[in-house]
Amino acid sequence: MITATQHQSLIDECKTWYDHLASYSVKVKKMKSDLYFFAPGKTDHDTLLGVEHFHNQFHIQLINIHDLKRELKHHIHEANAHPTFGHRIPHHHIKEKLDALVTDLDMLEQEFNDFVSAN
Repeated sequence: MITATQHQSLIDECKTWYDHLASYSVKVKKMKSDLYFFAPGKTDHDTLLGVEHFHNQFHIQLINIHDLKRELKHHIHEANAHPTFGHRIPHHHIKEKLDALVTDLDMLEQEFNDFVSAN
């Protein structure tokens, strides 16, 4: 059984993660906008392939962010609805998903910056 303090700590951590994902969503949307600013007039085949790749990746990652935010909302709802139920295992799995997504997003940002600066 978890204490009220542990329960609130779990909820607060989820809300922090949610806000963190929201900031990544803004960052990916900015990169998508930067891509649209960068792409016009580019005719090199490899550059066009890169533009298509990043366009697709930004779309996919925005979906991934949205899905994880929804999962976090559901987790928070469940934790609030059943405060005495053990939520540590689902919480741990969400944390693993968050860490993996953040790693992917950081790598995507670096790859995009390298791509834009090289072209």
